[in-house]
Amino acid sequence: MGISAIIAAVLLTAADYLLEFHKEYGVSSSIVETAWLEMPPWRFTVSMYFCMFAIPFYLMGFWLVYKAVSKTNKTLGILIFILFSYGTVMGSPFIHGVMSINPFIYRFGMQNGLRHEALVGFIEGTLTKTILPVFLVHYLVTWVIAPLLLFIHIIGGKSVFKRWTALLNPLAFLLVGVVGLLVYPKLFVYLAPGSINKGNVTMFALATATMWNEEK
Repeated sequence: MGISAIIAAVLLTAADYLLEFHKEYGVSSSIVETAWLEMPPWRFTVSMYFCMFAIPFYLMGFWLVYKAVSKTNKTLGILIFILFSYGTVMGSPFIHGVMSINPFIYRFGMQNGLRHEALVGFIEGTLTKTILPVFLVHYLVTWVIAPLLLFIHIIGGKSVFKRWTALLNPLAFLLVGVVGLLVYPKLFVYLAPGSINKGNVTMFALATATMWNEEK
């Protein structure tokens, strides 16, 4: 169960790199990127497939997190599991799918004589505004509130985890990636993509190892 979740998180990290990273421009910094024209279309297709097929296995990882947290606080464990699971199911495949399709729309439009400004207006002005409520709820519930509750639980010293492992969660990795891009962009353009899912790799590994040791 835990290994499946870890592998899924690795695939989602790869999906983020395929979607966001360009060797010349670094990590994507805007909704519409002209670099899409230089990136092979297979990258966006594979990125979408990785997300669609791998994301269900995240529920196994969240379940292990629940089991570990519930050792000392069952109510909090249930709440964290619900927040992680609901936010992921309602948002991750949909949002990643739209983001993977946008490059195809842009490429098709540019190849058929549409202006860059018109495509930006459609993608950013219509598509993005349409999915924005879903994106905000998904992001806040899944990658801010749930990880923050887990962080507070672990750092409080009353969990089965060691306190330093509070940093092994997606929110911490996201913050490191964002700050890193601001402070040392030349390095973090390579490290920042997939920050959340890298955090999930470590969180799932922590939960898996903890439950493995508990059951021995």
